[in-house]
Amino acid sequence: MRRRRLSAAAGALAVLGLWAADALAQEPVTPAPGPQAVTLGEAIARAREGNALLKAARADVQAKEGQMRLARSYFIPNLNFTENYSRTNNPVYVFMGKLTQANFTYQDFAIQSLNNPEPLTNWQSKVELTFPLFTGGKLKAAYEASKLGVEAASSTATFAETSLVKGVTEAFYGSLLARQAVGVLQEAVKTAQAHLQQVEAMHNEGLVLDSDLLRIRVFAADMAQQASARAADADVARAYLAYAMGTDGDVQPAGDFTAPSDPLPTLEEAQQSALEKRGDLKAMSMQAQQALRGVTMAKADYLPQVGVLASYEQDTMAWSPSAWGDNWLLGVQLRIPIFDGGARAGRMETARAQETQVQQALLDLQQKIKVEVKSAWLKAGAAAERVAVTTDSEAQAREAQRIVALRYQEGMATVAELLDADTALTAASLTRSQAIHDEIVERARLAWAMGK
Repeated sequence: MRRRRLSAAAGALAVLGLWAADALAQEPVTPAPGPQAVTLGEAIARAREGNALLKAARADVQAKEGQMRLARSYFIPNLNFTENYSRTNNPVYVFMGKLTQANFTYQDFAIQSLNNPEPLTNWQSKVELTFPLFTGGKLKAAYEASKLGVEAASSTATFAETSLVKGVTEAFYGSLLARQAVGVLQEAVKTAQAHLQQVEAMHNEGLVLDSDLLRIRVFAADMAQQASARAADADVARAYLAYAMGTDGDVQPAGDFTAPSDPLPTLEEAQQSALEKRGDLKAMSMQAQQALRGVTMAKADYLPQVGVLASYEQDTMAWSPSAWGDNWLLGVQLRIPIFDGGARAGRMETARAQETQVQQALLDLQQKIKVEVKSAWLKAGAAAERVAVTTDSEAQAREAQRIVALRYQEGMATVAELLDADTALTAASLTRSQAIHDEIVERARLAWAMGK
């Protein structure tokens, strides 16, 4: 009986298992999404939209535009309306309040009323206009400085964008180089495995020594280990590409890994372009002009300041049309600075020192840019020469490897020669890929250094 129950239970489980397997087989399996392929143009476009540092640079332009609007507002009359409410029994304020309300009577001259007045409620409505007439050029210099600040921020944002393009290009082709290295090592692994099978077959026939078989097994394992390491490098390179693009997704570069064919500009043309177009140089030049406006503003503190004031006021006790008074005021103020304990002299000294500081920084940046252009230009030319040399070297190494493999098969070469040929081909392929990468990247750095 017990065996029958176990048998029935086992049968039921088997039927259930077959049903579940059939259901799973019929249900489609959604493959895991792989990395998104992007071209260089797509990567740059997405970086321009999503890169945080570029967004910050553009926000600084908006901040500087706000400062310029603030500086421009000082040329426009300042109009304010104020409404004040007060209730007091202060004799002075009660006396003045009744006068401004046009509510003063003979009884208010009584000594008792003057010394101990009844509390007075006053609603004061006032419109006031102020406008500077002469500031010694301080307001004009401040506005010009703020305008230069907008231009400097715009140039900085442009330079940030060109730097972003350079960074994305470097990350893009760095990822391509890592993927190319993976391909080279995978090819080396396949070659090593093929040679291992060949040596094992020859070993089984007693044609090679045990030491040769062990040596090629170690070589094949080392190639597999290097391929695994290169695959990890490729994953890291893709992560840097995603970071440069300002995205958290998994991306991979899509494009050809070929050396550029267009000629380089002359060194003089490249340096001249950099001095004319570099955004950071333009920003520094604007900052130098800003510093000069700062000296003008400091000088204005030594000059008289003239302004005009106009106001209209209404005062009432209870918003009654029959119980309110009004008055107006028009005046001009002249302010002549005489002594301030050295504050103006300190501001002038600071402004002049800042002007000198920015001017020297501008000269240093000009020299630095020339060096950056020359460095990128020389490295790009050298990389182009390496591409030509390494292309021939790779072809020769591949042919040498083919010949040695045939000679080894015929027993005319040792396993050491075979492994050396494999190693030389792998090294030549990696070196050529590195040379192509270096030329592309150095050209991107040259374009960045030229302000493109």
